[in-house]
Amino acid sequence: MNLLMYVGDELVESVPLEREMISKPGYLGNYKRRLQHKYREVFPNAPKPQFFVANPTTQIKPADMLIRAVPQH
Repeated sequence: MNLLMYVGDELVESVPLEREMISKPGYLGNYKRRLQHKYREVFPNAPKPQFFVANPTTQIKPADMLIRAVPQH
């Protein structure tokens, strides 16, 4: 699984994740904060980045759905 960071329509970075750790509090948030900090200077006037968790065998899911434990449809 990977955490994907998009700014607008552009994929900025993809970070590999440990599947077992995704449900642990703070795991995804830590990566999101690091990526936002890393690219803050590169995209100073860009809209807020969007994050998705992608599994190569399934659909892309917004990271917020996994963090908030929203039931998947």
